[in-house]
Amino acid sequence: MADRSEPSFQPSPWPLPAGGRRALISAELVDWMANERRTMALHPHGFGFYPQARGHHMSRQQHTDDLVIYCVEGQGHCEVDGNRHGVQAGDLLLLPAGQRHLYQAARRNPWSIFWMHLGGTAVNDWLAPLAGQGPVARIGLHERLVQDFRTLLESTAAGYRAENLLLAASLCQQIMAAAAVLAHRPQDDGDARIQRLHAFMDTHLDSRLTLADLQAVFGSGSRYQFIRQYKQRTGQTPAQAFTHRKMSHACYLLETSELTVARVARMLGFDDPYYFSRSFTRVVGVSPARYRERGRH
Repeated sequence: MADRSEPSFQPSPWPLPAGGRRALISAELVDWMANERRTMALHPHGFGFYPQARGHHMSRQQHTDDLVIYCVEGQGHCEVDGNRHGVQAGDLLLLPAGQRHLYQAARRNPWSIFWMHLGGTAVNDWLAPLAGQGPVARIGLHERLVQDFRTLLESTAAGYRAENLLLAASLCQQIMAAAAVLAHRPQDDGDARIQRLHAFMDTHLDSRLTLADLQAVFGSGSRYQFIRQYKQRTGQTPAQAFTHRKMSHACYLLETSELTVARVARMLGFDDPYYFSRSFTRVVGVSPARYRERGRH
């Protein structure tokens, strides 16, 4: 008899790099979601994030669930039914159950990807709006999707209780619904550059990015032009925006987990928890400890 505490799918043996995340849900809990009225239509079997995944590759002859991969940086490719398809930043890779496949990161510019293995009675209905383009849906980079994937990664950080699994399942549905809408939403060049930059910020909340790092992603001619164009569209400087995104995620972690303030600080790229607390207070208006205490009343 199979061990029901084991993952319900064949995970990649690829070792996690620094900053990588991987949540594998046991077959027993997947069975619970498959029979729970609120999650039976669509629910996760596992999900994760692989940053700059050099050497990442996977080949499956038998695939029992549906796999969705969102590439947010770099490049890779997949092979489905004998056809090779390139994958780049902004692409959604859809690999349905039962389909033999192979995928891997590019050698010179390896991808950074969010991924989720899905099951459920209505999973095909959720994938259908995106499946018309073949295995690769070119939906573009969208900060909304990146933020939802990041929230999904944190949904089981406090454990795999029923409420955590319900949250994870609802986030998977939200990601698929948002992707279907965003795939058909036109973007002008300025909007696309802002979305690309915000997606980059959201996938590097654990890093200390410089203005030069942000400018390179935005693609502006000079530092002055970059700051001016960004501020015209958003009302704040790029550095302010990145800090505010860090603090917004810090608020989420403080509200939904028992992580210490020092641990939250490290997860957001702050080596000094006292400097993090000062930065948090400057942006949010109260200290991290006070924010957490206030949220419990």
